Amino acid sequence: MRISESFQQLLRVDQESAWCGALFNFGRELGFDRCLVAIVPKAGMGLEQAYLRSNYPGDWRSFYDAEGLVHVDPTVAHCVAHSTSLIWSPGLFRSAKQQVMYEEASSYGLKSGITLPMHGPRGELGILCFVNDAKPSKQFDRDVGQVLPELSLLRDMAFQSGVDFALMQVAPEAVCVAAPLPSLTAREQECLQWVKEGKTSWEIGRILGISESTVNFHVASFNRKLDATNRHQAVIKALKLGLL
Repeated sequence: MRISESFQQLLRVDQESAWCGALFNFGRELGFDRCLVAIVPKAGMGLEQAYLRSNYPGDWRSFYDAEGLVHVDPTVAHCVAHSTSLIWSPGLFRSAKQQVMYEEASSYGLKSGITLPMHGPRGELGILCFVNDAKPSKQFDRDVGQVLPELSLLRDMAFQSGVDFALMQVAPEAVCVAAPLPSLTAREQECLQWVKEGKTSWEIGRILGISESTVNFHVASFNRKLDATNRHQAVIKALKLGLL
C-alpha cells in the first residue's frame, strides 16, 4: 500500500492520542523527525486559543510560548495570509526577533522544514509543520519537492480529521449532534469515485460517456452537498463519512 493511501487512517481513528501518533509517524516516514499541527477551529478565535499538538522538544515549546513568538513567527504570519506551502530558509527570518527565534529553534534541532497552511470553508485556520535537523540547502529543497504531493494530501487529511479534536478541546459548545449523511445521486457517486482515483473531468466524461460540462455539474453538486470548497476536499469528507 502506498503511504498516501494509508493517510486515510487519520479519518478513521477516534482517539486523539492515536490520531497524533499516526500523524507524527507519517511525517517520519516522509523524512521529518518533528511535526507540529495547530488548528483554530472557529472564525474569530485568537491564535493563542489554537488546538496544538507536536513532538517538538518541550523546552523549545515552553520558550516559544513564554516569549509570545506566535506573533513573531513568519511561518504563522504566512499561514494566516496564504494557502501555499512555505519551505523554511534563514532569509525567511528577517527581523532581529525572528533571527533570534530561528537561532534558538536551530539549537533544538529545528533547522529545516516546510509549513503548510490550512483554511476551512467556515473560517477555520490551521498550520502543519514538518521539520528536521538538516541544514537548509538546495538539496533539502529538492527533497521536499519530491514528497510535496504526499505532504499536501497529508495536510488535507489532518485538517479534516483534526478539526473535530480541536473543537472538543477549545470550543466544546460548538460540537453538535451529527447531521444526516448527504444524499448523493448515483451519478454524483460515480463522479466522486473517479475523482478519488485522480481522474480529471475530461477523463471522467470519457469513462462515463457524458460531457465534461456534465461532469463539472455533478462535481459542483456533490461539493455543495458535502460543504466542500473543492473536489479534493469533497473526497476527503466523503471518505470520513463512509460514502466512499
